[in-house]
Amino acid sequence: MRMLSRSIPVAALALSLGALSAAAQEPGNGNFQWYVGGQGGVMLFDTPTQDRTAIPTFGGQTLIVARRTGLLISVEEGVGSDETSAYSDLSGTQQVTFNDIRKYSAVLMAFPIRSAAQPYLGVGYGILHVVSPTPQNLTAFQSDADHLGSAGLSTFLAGNTFQLGRFMAFGQYQVTTSPGNDVVTDSDGNAVAFGRLLSGPTHTFSGGLRVGLGSARESVKTGGYK
Repeated sequence: MRMLSRSIPVAALALSLGALSAAAQEPGNGNFQWYVGGQGGVMLFDTPTQDRTAIPTFGGQTLIVARRTGLLISVEEGVGSDETSAYSDLSGTQQVTFNDIRKYSAVLMAFPIRSAAQPYLGVGYGILHVVSPTPQNLTAFQSDADHLGSAGLSTFLAGNTFQLGRFMAFGQYQVTTSPGNDVVTDSDGNAVAFGRLLSGPTHTFSGGLRVGLGSARESVKTGGYK
């Protein structure tokens, strides 16, 4: 699947804005609240053999909000079709095909302004994983492609959330840093393959809805024995 229409994240954000006008608003996030939710959008990525490509993405997340900070843990899957990449081994360049890209993220969040439409920023760590890359040369090792298809990266995000009672509608942008080249070694420490299946930063535009599950901490009770 090649360049996908960028209307997907725009439509998701418009849906969130429409929900805002249809429901009563509460200013800001509740303190020490736990939310779960889902999102959909579009992911843009590069490979050594393929220019910037956009694929649809969907996923789920958990957010724990304190007062003006929070922790976001999410997983999402970009769904492509016959995407291409390559890496090098002792036999030369190995061509690879794949469909999906999976991203895991753990992000520390900051909510600097308390308002009905509340912006937020985040910084954290993520793992990008090319799902089931397939070397086109039958003599190439699947394990080498799997190894070079995963990378740990720094990640940054920015977005806006709208409080709708116990729900949060949101739209956000997330970017990861570029993965550096990696090396696969054998049992003797000799390099047998190197490169990365993904190159350059990835960009994700998404929108979705979170639902509050209640307090993220136990309330403190006072009193004595009767």
